[in-house]
Amino acid sequence: MPCFSKKNGFTLPLTIVILIVIGALATSFYNMVKSERIESYRRFTTIQNELELESGTNYVFFRMQKENKPWRTDSLCHTSQNGTIHFCISQKQDGAFAKISVFNHDSSQSFDAHSGFIPPNRPALTLLASQANTSLAGKARIEGGIALKTGSLSYSTHYKMQASKEAFYDTVYTGEFSPYFKTLKFYPDLSRNQFPNQFAKERCVYDGSETLSSMLNCKTVIMQGRSRCDRCRITADRIFIRENVQLNNASIIARTISLKDSVTSSGTFFARDSIEISLSSKQELSNKFILQGFKTGENAYTGSLNIQKIRAENALIIFLADNWEDTFKNIPVTIADSVDLRGALISGGTVDFRGKITGQMIAYNFGFYEGSTLWSGFLRDGQIIGDTTIHPFLPDIVYLGGRASYEK
Repeated sequence: MPCFSKKNGFTLPLTIVILIVIGALATSFYNMVKSERIESYRRFTTIQNELELESGTNYVFFRMQKENKPWRTDSLCHTSQNGTIHFCISQKQDGAFAKISVFNHDSSQSFDAHSGFIPPNRPALTLLASQANTSLAGKARIEGGIALKTGSLSYSTHYKMQASKEAFYDTVYTGEFSPYFKTLKFYPDLSRNQFPNQFAKERCVYDGSETLSSMLNCKTVIMQGRSRCDRCRITADRIFIRENVQLNNASIIARTISLKDSVTSSGTFFARDSIEISLSSKQELSNKFILQGFKTGENAYTGSLNIQKIRAENALIIFLADNWEDTFKNIPVTIADSVDLRGALISGGTVDFRGKITGQMIAYNFGFYEGSTLWSGFLRDGQIIGDTTIHPFLPDIVYLGGRASYEK
């Protein structure tokens, strides 16, 4: 009879084990390669989407800077010559700012932000009146230079409005064709129709510790107590914000806006008729207070930006002066002596300025009422301190040139 070796008895099981191990290793390798390819494709798709969104955003900035004025488009699509990059963009008016929307090739990814400009450095004060004869009264100070088209700057010797020993100004730049004046243009017509006249609700009151974190369309809005707004968007006819309300990156559009008491805020506040501010708490974050204004008759104008009290570290104040004329007798912008700002103030109209600003100011001219007497061309007690390290983010409807940018 044939005799089989014990060694031969282990061959088949050993072969099976080896094949199983090889199969497991092959399967593991295949899954690893497959997973890596999926991850590589995911990374490629992510990078492709980011590249398309960034390319679209850069194209918006290119067009903004090329136009030298506000640029808008409802829908514009672009495909690169090799077909690898495709995006669609729009830039529409959204309150006082323009809003960028960029979509990738299949609209699965989008980028949305407000666009604007970071302007170049300017003197501490620029006056826009064709003939600005300005007198410093009381403790008025201008440090960092003043630009005038034509006119003069002097210390007041009027017996009722004399300059004190603390009054001061330094360099005066004159010349109608100076670069400080050539680029500056206002485009209030783009934001004129941003204010609603129909509302979903008649009256909305937020009290206690309620939090508003979405969109609200209501004719009269009252926020008080310890109520909060977290990235909310409010459109209203009138809005009153008072007591201990906290506003975090708010977007508010209304005919009239009032902020009082110990409110802490950040965001954009855009009003057609009036903005009233009297805040006792220090404002650390970015606040933009923008007033449209409008002409109501041959000699009548509605527009009041009245800041009685605030201490703000990052503030932008703008009066767009829609159809405002220097023949109007009212003073549309009032900055009281209890105001201390770090940022920029830009006004297409006359300013009664008695507070302090560190940064830069652009205004038509100065003036104020004492009783029924109009003191035109007088800066009384106000302090304007230039600071070239402050770079405000401006809506392009106030065009000063500079670098196109965005804010989320």
